[in-house]
Amino acid sequence: MGIEYYLKAAVSEYVDKDGATKKRYATIGIVTRTKKNDLMAKIEMLPLLGMKEGAFWCYLNVPEDKPTQTATQATAPDLNDIESDIPF
Repeated sequence: MGIEYYLKAAVSEYVDKDGATKKRYATIGIVTRTKKNDLMAKIEMLPLLGMKEGAFWCYLNVPEDKPTQTATQATAPDLNDIESDIPF
């Protein structure tokens, strides 16, 4: 039962340095699969300022893969060597 999609919606607009109007998006929830293989949405936030005519549209974004840690990054420092780490 992992995250299938992130729900993202436009919450505000801004003007960039070139004068173009752009939208700012926020993650408002997730979509996951149930045990019966149905899709289920969990909405954690309602962007009331982003609503137009009483409704809002949201996008389903596929989660991006996180980079994996190498073996040297994943190991914790040895606490027996803490004396050699003290600079005085």
